[in-house]
Amino acid sequence: MHRSGKSEVVLLDKDTRTTNHESGRVDSPMAGPLGSAAERRMADGITYRRTSPLMSETSATEINRPGERKRAAWFSKYLPLPMPWMVRLTLGLSAAALGALNVGIYLQDGPSRALFFSSLLTVGYMGLAYMLVRLRESKLDSDAALIENQQRFDMAFAGARCGIWDWDLTANRVYWSSAMFDMLGMRQPSRRLAPSEVKALTHPDDVAAIDELMGAVARKSRSYDVNFRLRHAEGSWVWVHAKGQVWGGGRTAGERLVGITVDITEQKVAEERVSEANERLRDAIESIGEAFVLWDDKNKLITANSKFSELLGLGEDRLPEGVSLNEVMMRAGLVESWPRNRGASSVSEIHLPNGRWLQISERPTQNDGHVNVGTDITPIKIQESALTENKLALEKTVRDLEASRRKLQDQARQLVDLAEKYAAEKTRAETANRSKSEFLANMSHELRTPLNAIIGFSEMMESSIFGPLGSPKYQEYATDIRASGQHLLELINDILDMSKIEAGRMTLETQPLDLAPVVIESLRLVSGRAEISAVQIHNSIEALPPVEADKRAIKQVLLNLLSNAIKFTPSGGEIFIDAKLSDDLLTISVRDTGIGIPASALPKIGRAFEQVESQHSKKHKGTGLGLALSRALVEMHDGTLTIESTEGVGTTVSFTLPR
Repeated sequence: MHRSGKSEVVLLDKDTRTTNHESGRVDSPMAGPLGSAAERRMADGITYRRTSPLMSETSATEINRPGERKRAAWFSKYLPLPMPWMVRLTLGLSAAALGALNVGIYLQDGPSRALFFSSLLTVGYMGLAYMLVRLRESKLDSDAALIENQQRFDMAFAGARCGIWDWDLTANRVYWSSAMFDMLGMRQPSRRLAPSEVKALTHPDDVAAIDELMGAVARKSRSYDVNFRLRHAEGSWVWVHAKGQVWGGGRTAGERLVGITVDITEQKVAEERVSEANERLRDAIESIGEAFVLWDDKNKLITANSKFSELLGLGEDRLPEGVSLNEVMMRAGLVESWPRNRGASSVSEIHLPNGRWLQISERPTQNDGHVNVGTDITPIKIQESALTENKLALEKTVRDLEASRRKLQDQARQLVDLAEKYAAEKTRAETANRSKSEFLANMSHELRTPLNAIIGFSEMMESSIFGPLGSPKYQEYATDIRASGQHLLELINDILDMSKIEAGRMTLETQPLDLAPVVIESLRLVSGRAEISAVQIHNSIEALPPVEADKRAIKQVLLNLLSNAIKFTPSGGEIFIDAKLSDDLLTISVRDTGIGIPASALPKIGRAFEQVESQHSKKHKGTGLGLALSRALVEMHDGTLTIESTEGVGTTVSFTLPR
């Protein structure tokens, strides 16, 4: 309403009203994450809208009911009211005219009955006119105050983003205030809404809330308090909170659902964001590898991850919120060991009943609660225990080594003494050995001369060169003398050769040597003894590549090996001579089917003057120098001699020569 001289009420017709959305006005910016008139999508994929807190231009000047607003607009258009000064001027002119009329009557008739009645009517008219003017101005002031109050009312509701509901249950019509339509970005229609239209604007999932709102009539409290979503003109959804009461009686013909509806979209979006943030936080807490638990100021559980339950052996189910710390620790068996340093940060270690170790870090929170983070340090504890054990073992080892070092020092001193004694004894033994070798060499020469004479004369006597000896016994004695002399000569030759080798005076005359003829010559020399012993010899050696060797030495080795094989092979046995070529070696093997050698005696075979005692060896005496001399001769050719034997099966003696 505008008051300036003449009173006038200005009403906007429904066709001239505009909303914030229609006039292009932008909603005022709001602090917070939503922004001004911003659209936000919540978890269900639906867009919600927070409406502007400002009221539209029409909401400050319109009348509540559409019918009254229409009639007031018609009168304002076709019957404009006069301004206040025009009314007072007309009243003053009327009073002056009536006063002039009364003066004219007085001048014409003087005091009379007509003058009395005219004056009385004039005074009554003037008083009545003045009262009407004052009443009209008072009414205009009241209308202006009413409209101003309505404007404040609408502005307050628009600023609070809430609107008014008035559901006439008898007429089944719904009145919405202009703030409700502003909230949804819609133009206010000239008629009231039907319940079906309200349901059409409601989200399909929230239609039950409208039914609950209508059911307030049947409830004892006769009130409603529900949340639901309404569709905005732009297609988004606006969350509203409707709260009201069922009213009836008085001037109303029936019952009505009257209440307010508040836009809570921003609150819902904030709640959804808080819920999403809580879920993210819970997921983050759940994903960490440590046990996490949060307690309030009364030692009640707020949240804990599954790792906490797992490490404490509380099962896989999530612990309920609000359970006390004492109850949880009683279930875990940690009432005494769980740290309780309230108000201070601390780090401690506890040993769980299941044998694992936890390092508990405790930190206070701002609301006098506290957080516990538990790390499984069982591997570290095991490693520490192992290190401790290793340290003790190492200390013991060091002590043992120290004792061993002292013992070794004593032994070293003893070894030094023994080495000195050994060196002296070795020198003396070498001297004695040289003396022995020299003695044997000298003695062999001295013994050969008479032996040659004995052998020669015995052969002459055996062959009866100068005639018969007389008695047949002499012939037999001559044969024994020759055999004994030859045997003794062989022994002396072996001793002489062994002594030369030990004295280092044996020299080899190597030359390219074909071994096949040497083997045949050796077989020819022992064939007589083989026939006497009834032993068959099989030679598989034919053509062989030449080797650098001393013929006399190799022949002596073959004779020694064949002689031993014949000696220790029973009648009917066999002897095999084989050869095998490799890249750089020639191997000669003499294998017999004789009595064999016990495994315990094999290490002694090949040593000088060593013989294996057996019933068979007692029949064939010897010095034990054959294999020792053969080994020495083979080694002088940079070869090796090996013996393989199985008692009761046979023996194989092999020697190698470099090619």
